[in-house]
Amino acid sequence: MRLFLPPLDIGDTEGFAKEKDIFGRSSLGRGMTSLLSSVSDPVVLALDGQWGSGKTTFLKMWAGELRKSGFPVVYLDAFRNDYADDAFTAVAGEIIALANLQRKAGATSAKIFLEKAVGAGKVILRSGLKLGLKAATLGALDAADFENIGSDLAKEASELEDKYVGELLTKQKQVKEVIQAFQDALQDLPALLNPVLSEDLVPKPLVIIVDELDRCRPIFALEILERIKHFFSVPNVHFVLGAHLGQLGNSVKVAYGNDIDSHLYLQKFIQLTVHLMDDGERIDQWTATKFINYVIQNLDFKPEHQELANNSKNFILHIVQSRNLSLRTIERIMTTMALALAFDGQINLPAEILGGLCVLKNTDPELFIKAKRGVLTFDEIRVKLAFHIVPVDSTLAYLRERGSDIWMYFLGVEAKDDRLKAQYQDFRRWLRSSPDPQLLSWVANSVIDKLRPIK
Repeated sequence: MRLFLPPLDIGDTEGFAKEKDIFGRSSLGRGMTSLLSSVSDPVVLALDGQWGSGKTTFLKMWAGELRKSGFPVVYLDAFRNDYADDAFTAVAGEIIALANLQRKAGATSAKIFLEKAVGAGKVILRSGLKLGLKAATLGALDAADFENIGSDLAKEASELEDKYVGELLTKQKQVKEVIQAFQDALQDLPALLNPVLSEDLVPKPLVIIVDELDRCRPIFALEILERIKHFFSVPNVHFVLGAHLGQLGNSVKVAYGNDIDSHLYLQKFIQLTVHLMDDGERIDQWTATKFINYVIQNLDFKPEHQELANNSKNFILHIVQSRNLSLRTIERIMTTMALALAFDGQINLPAEILGGLCVLKNTDPELFIKAKRGVLTFDEIRVKLAFHIVPVDSTLAYLRERGSDIWMYFLGVEAKDDRLKAQYQDFRRWLRSSPDPQLLSWVANSVIDKLRPIK
């Protein structure tokens, strides 16, 4: 029995394989490639999308296309690296790994870059010693605040700061030279990683993809942005950030307070933004439609449940589009449905009830609990199930109106449609239940939330 989607394994050079690019986003990838190929000045581009919108899948596929076209590419999962002492070491370490991996760059060239990166890293880590101590407490503590913790610790912190300031004043020229040497080596690296045979051609730029930036610790996420701007901003090196900019803006507020203009702050580091959004005009072109079809094909819905799953899908689509639910949320909704149907035989259940309860369980669990207890009201779910919005698509408009009538009846409100009344009577006979008007409670407890032996 399969209740969860199998992991989507994307090879390093696979690119936008037709069977895996279910949303048809290869054209977006080609546009981004064309942009970065034509710009020599360093670019920081943000791919903005909510959590669960498919950013990581897109970026991994795009990275494969870049590699197939000869671009040197670094892919960094920032969330998996936010344990690092400094963001510089996390980024530089991945660049060094690429240089060592691609032998055509030459062992000597890779070694030179490694030496320059290590030298710069030492300077950066030393300069960040005291700042890192304050950053760990979001700037809430200063030297005097350590007196309550222990005079020795406060004295040590002050001495470290005084010692560093003194060294910085006397060695400022040396520090600048070390940083400049690192940037010169980084600027030369794309040509070493991807040499060209003709003098008329220029080497392809180094593309560094930093994914999951919005899931990092706020301080580490902002540290990456600052390190990119101050140390990695050199010609022919481009950064592409995968992040939900709204969440990244929250990280800015955590670090600097609610009064800061987080959008303006991020503009200091990000020059271009591409929004990963649904641009399909017809229902069959919607990202949500393609994804739900993909989920149904890959989960173990029994043959006798396929029609019910497909009918529920159309009702769920209206809710998904109206509430802008993420792909990850859609997957959980359909998994809940697959689990409910896996433990039962033939179910003569209205698709709008099945789909709506699966939505509530994953998006508004407090309302789902009310449904289980039999105390849910129609007013509470009217907006949550998008009955207040009339869709443009005629099929969804019909399902929305029909769904509203069905939910009203299941919540004890008299049905207006005689045809629907007859259907409810058939449903009651199938249930063989008492004439309790709160049918929804039975469905929530006995179908959605009750595991029985598989028939």
